[in-house]
Amino acid sequence: MPFSVRAAAIAVIFATSTFNAAGTPGLAFVLDKPLRVAPLQPLNGATTTNVPIDPQLATTPVASEVTTVPVSEPVDPAAAEAAPQVTATTLAAAVAAQSMPESLDDDLRCLASAIYYEAKGEPLAGQLGVAHVILNRTRSGKFPKSVCGVVTQPGQFSFVRGGQMPMPATHNAAWRTAAAIARIAIDEAWASPVPKALYFHATRVSPNWGKQRVASIGRHVFYR
Repeated sequence: MPFSVRAAAIAVIFATSTFNAAGTPGLAFVLDKPLRVAPLQPLNGATTTNVPIDPQLATTPVASEVTTVPVSEPVDPAAAEAAPQVTATTLAAAVAAQSMPESLDDDLRCLASAIYYEAKGEPLAGQLGVAHVILNRTRSGKFPKSVCGVVTQPGQFSFVRGGQMPMPATHNAAWRTAAAIARIAIDEAWASPVPKALYFHATRVSPNWGKQRVASIGRHVFYR
């Protein structure tokens, strides 16, 4: 074999053995290499520019990580007005629902005192009747215009002495009931059991007033 041909054959053998010695790269070899991604090409020939990334946007969580907080539906004013109001079904329940402030204003104090001394121990409707007689007098034009003026008017209520009311025992159940009845009457939170009545007396007496009788509740008779 000529020398040139032998040299060429030896070169081919040498190259083949070198390739086989290196072998095909394994999976680990491939994964160890950094992934080279071709840069995005602009669309329709547009030029690309380097836009700085907003750090705040870069840390914004993705939609799946955001917690959704339910928003309350707005209240329809018309529907709220149409909704039935919860009220007491009995006068006793209305009395029990009243909360007493630490101090009473003059009207409430005078009215509660009159109820306490004139109708303590009477049925709740009878106590409310006494309260309404006093309130009716303030609007009648025939009596003083204030609650305390009506209560302390001379010759009208026997518990008043010299225009002064005694101090009731304010820490017992009878006083709390009288104060609750007074508030209900002033707030017009319960219908009057003695409409337009201006007078009342105990059933043990018969004054023969000649007035129109409105009602008899407990031990009191009411007139207008």
